[in-house]
Amino acid sequence: MKFIGKYWKLFVAIALLVGAAYLYFNTYQMEKLSYETQAAQLKMMNTSLEAKIQENMRYVDIQEDLAAATERVERSRLDLYEHFPVEMKEEDQIMYVLYLETIFGTEINFQFNQAGVIQQLRDGSNLMGLLLTVNYETNYKGFKDMVKYLATDSRVTSVYYTTIEYDAATDKVKGDVTLLLYLIDTTDRDYVSPNVAEPSTGKDNIYD
Repeated sequence: MKFIGKYWKLFVAIALLVGAAYLYFNTYQMEKLSYETQAAQLKMMNTSLEAKIQENMRYVDIQEDLAAATERVERSRLDLYEHFPVEMKEEDQIMYVLYLETIFGTEINFQFNQAGVIQQLRDGSNLMGLLLTVNYETNYKGFKDMVKYLATDSRVTSVYYTTIEYDAATDKVKGDVTLLLYLIDTTDRDYVSPNVAEPSTGKDNIYD
């Protein structure tokens, strides 16, 4: 006891030193590590923001033209869609084949078909494709007119498959043509049914 009483100040100093060391290694170092981690994250965020600011500054001179350019692109997209039907129901397919008959100069046999998705576009619309196979028999001029029509028609159509057989006895060609008709499934346009004129039935009374 006399020894402790004589050196109590030394024991108190040692106890304080041990406590300070404990606080340093268990509290300060942990806080320091957390601070350094947060500082590194903030530095990375700041570097990223600075890079974005520099990238945006490159286009300051064209910001005023951006709205007009966006409008032109949108208008061009809608103009392009005008060349594609929204849908081809059975009545549309009949009208299309009837028109081909006038070009071929012959009656055409065909089967109805349904469109399928070819590709989804960025604006959410779908590029659709409808295969329409027709059986024909026509002369050389009719076949040339059909080829010319398919090459110049505003409707986007491609020849998917074809067979051609020439009959020397009748001087006609016959075969099958499978056409791939493209459609746009989009909410920007509405389906419009084909304009079918009512056939003339003549007079109700032959004496009028």
